[in-house]
Amino acid sequence: MMTPPRPSYFLSLCLLAGGLACAASAWAQKPDPAPLAVTRAGFLRQIMADSQTLTDQYERALTKVEQELAEATDYEEARLVQQRRAELKALYPTNDTAQAQSLAFPLLPAQARFIGSAETRGDLITGWRTGGSGAEWANLRLSPGKYYLELEANLVELPSLPGTLVPGRSQPQESAVFEFLEVSLLAGAAENRRSFEVKLSHDDTTFEALKIGPVNFTRSPVTLRLTAASGYPGNLLRLRNLRLMPMTVEAPTITSPAPEGPSLDALKKSLHDALTTVQKPIVESYLENIRQLSASNPTLGDAADAEIKRLLKLMETSRGQAAGPLRLLGNNGGLNGFEDLDGARFIEDPANRGDRFVIDHEGRRLTIKLLWLLCAPLDEGDKDAAKTFTQHFRLGSNDITPLGRTAQEFTAGYLEGKALRILVRPGKNKDGTVNALVFLPEIGLYQNVLVDQGLAAVISPKDRRGMMENGLFDSLLEREKTARRQNPAPGAWSLSEDSQP
Repeated sequence: MMTPPRPSYFLSLCLLAGGLACAASAWAQKPDPAPLAVTRAGFLRQIMADSQTLTDQYERALTKVEQELAEATDYEEARLVQQRRAELKALYPTNDTAQAQSLAFPLLPAQARFIGSAETRGDLITGWRTGGSGAEWANLRLSPGKYYLELEANLVELPSLPGTLVPGRSQPQESAVFEFLEVSLLAGAAENRRSFEVKLSHDDTTFEALKIGPVNFTRSPVTLRLTAASGYPGNLLRLRNLRLMPMTVEAPTITSPAPEGPSLDALKKSLHDALTTVQKPIVESYLENIRQLSASNPTLGDAADAEIKRLLKLMETSRGQAAGPLRLLGNNGGLNGFEDLDGARFIEDPANRGDRFVIDHEGRRLTIKLLWLLCAPLDEGDKDAAKTFTQHFRLGSNDITPLGRTAQEFTAGYLEGKALRILVRPGKNKDGTVNALVFLPEIGLYQNVLVDQGLAAVISPKDRRGMMENGLFDSLLEREKTARRQNPAPGAWSLSEDSQP
């Protein structure tokens, strides 16, 4: 029978946690001045972060022992090990305990840099009169991990004098929209963007508690920013008690071993091998027909090469084995003729724009143009694009360049460091770019993201080839209509003449 390991530091950790819990309880009974409370919270965070490394190592060892005991059907001993893991987990607080509250990382107004009309009044952040106003906390030294943003907010209408005419943009709003983000172009930062909404209240003394997230910080220090999506000059909007609360993670559950018999992987491999044997001569014949077609009709060279590359790509998995025919059929129907570049990377380049940028795929570099989209141009000489964009959004000429820079920076920040799947349509445009669809894991089509942000116009294509392309384009049109109807409107729609009062 296996005996669970009992390292000598286990007792020390218990004593440490007990002391911290008692200290936290005593401190909770007698409030301290704010500077002392902040210093003490930092001290507690450092102690818990330093000791948790050893605890995590021990818990992983216990997990392995528990797994081995379960596989040996020694369930009684496995239960004891599970209890030991629960004791270890109890050393670290959950979010609803007083000790966890003491480990929260405060985002103090006094330590923030304010943007636009935002300002501090005591422990409140207020003055959200203009869009883009915000507060930024730089170089925060957080332990890597997942956190929730917690705060209290109050949004009420500002009183107006009887008989006065209030401009449309100064009308009180029913809600206020904010964005909380990590200010960085490094990998992973784009996933830490979170939007939240503060609802209108009719009581200026009651603050609503909000919890946003979680966000995952993989490095330290970090710079965080909170910005208002629009201006709220007709409201009194106040935020207070902003803090980052560490997120607790549940320990994995160990299940009993599966019954004996063929594994799922073995069954999949057997089916895969049988299907591969059947499909091989059919695929080889098809490839030969494509090559002959390309040789007899040189004008089809690019399309034929793209089809051959697509098929060969689908015929390989990450281990170099042939793919099943279901995958071939599934990829052949909707976007036939596109070259599939899986695992491509965004490349920083001065000529990049929001809708046009350089990518690298296995050492091959291409400048791609997002299919069906047009962002504001950066070059003042590109009058055709500027005219099309201006007419689409009903903008003034002075809005074009700032919107172009915004789209350029947004695309760079969103795509940099991510593995992209790019479907390239055969043939090149006059400027040397190639039309493409860009997909991101768990996000989907990147064109959708730009349209949702109001940073790109959806341009009707001259032709659409196939049901899948029609479906993607129609979905873009619907998303653009939704973005245009939003209140407040995003991106270029907020500057449109149609949105003016």
